[in-house]
Amino acid sequence: MSSAAASAVAAPLAHMVTAGDTLFSIAFQHDLDFRALAAANGLTPPYTIFVGQELELGAALAETAIDAMGSGIRSGIRSQAGSSESGSVNRQPIPAPVPTEPDWTWPHSGRVLSSFKSDITKGIDIAGKVGDPVLAAAAGDVVYSGRGVQGTGNLIIIRHTDQFLSAYAHNSAMLVPEGMHVFAGEKIAEVGVNPAGTAMLHFEIRQEGEPIDPTLFLPVR
Repeated sequence: MSSAAASAVAAPLAHMVTAGDTLFSIAFQHDLDFRALAAANGLTPPYTIFVGQELELGAALAETAIDAMGSGIRSGIRSQAGSSESGSVNRQPIPAPVPTEPDWTWPHSGRVLSSFKSDITKGIDIAGKVGDPVLAAAAGDVVYSGRGVQGTGNLIIIRHTDQFLSAYAHNSAMLVPEGMHVFAGEKIAEVGVNPAGTAMLHFEIRQEGEPIDPTLFLPVR
């Protein structure tokens, strides 16, 4: 079962907005596609939310789980109706538009300490020294820079496309504000320590809200 599908079974049905929250940090915390969360709550860009506002999660969880299980469009096949000479309807699979995938690069040069486990780590841990540069893994816009997501310490989230986000946790310093556009390889933070005291970067890639193994996208090294 995907993490989104599993979350839909026992996840909370609402989130109370607190100081520092953004739509993207809330979606990240609950393994949701931010677009599904926005649609479930009638939010449109720039997705303004307010402290004390209650966001409904149930519909967004269901939509994200459905997306995670796949659909005709996501599998690259959809039907198109057309008439044959006999007048019958002819449905032929045609390729769906393929979203542009970011041009990924490693956010840090250290070795991988912990590999991806979708229901546990949701990303990879990369060894480093405190103060080492953390680099944007692809160009995009900073949609969260704060420490309001439990278990992540100082967290930065970058939106690369509507489908792809990346996240950088346990930073000792955050160098980019929300709303800033960054380029691939640009320094956005400095390595910090996790709750166990290990100097490292925790790095995640989310596709339509789902945690995806970053090593499937990052260059082989």
